[in-house]
Amino acid sequence: MIIRTLLTLVNLATFVVVISVLLLFPQYGAFAFYFLVGWMVASLVLFYQPWASRPVGTRASPTPSGSGPAAAFPNAPMPTGPSAPSALDFCVYCAAPIGPNVTKCAACGHDRGAF
Repeated sequence: MIIRTLLTLVNLATFVVVISVLLLFPQYGAFAFYFLVGWMVASLVLFYQPWASRPVGTRASPTPSGSGPAAAFPNAPMPTGPSAPSALDFCVYCAAPIGPNVTKCAACGHDRGAF
């Protein structure tokens, strides 16, 4: 389970508790409202943190002996700096394979994407 999923479940439970407080104890409506607004702001801050996409309850796999992307993916090409956009070998619209010198997809007719 990803931390964002866990945070979403906690948010739903918080909404249920606040709504039940509003229904059972209407005299605490203002407190419940301000608590809910504060909780929503705090959960948005937590939700968009970079660590929020990590899985919960699993250990990280050990890193290879080297470091960086070259050690993790030995056959991956390494970027050499700013260069022209590379052409994709598939169509971004229909996922059909495209040859290296073709400018339009034969399957759907869209122009080839370059990223």
